[in-house]
Amino acid sequence: MKTASKELQKLRSMAETSLNKTAELQQVLAQIEATLSRAELQKVIEKTNKS
Repeated sequence: MKTASKELQKLRSMAETSLNKTAELQQVLAQIEATLSRAELQKVIEKTNKS
């Protein structure tokens, strides 16, 4: 029974690590998307100012 409990703890730890990495990845992707949006907006502003 102890080994099953230890195995469950190990699996839970692995799952938590995976979730943390997923959250970090989503945060990085959101930052990239925001940067791209700002760059696109800047291009639109520059084109508008040239007109």
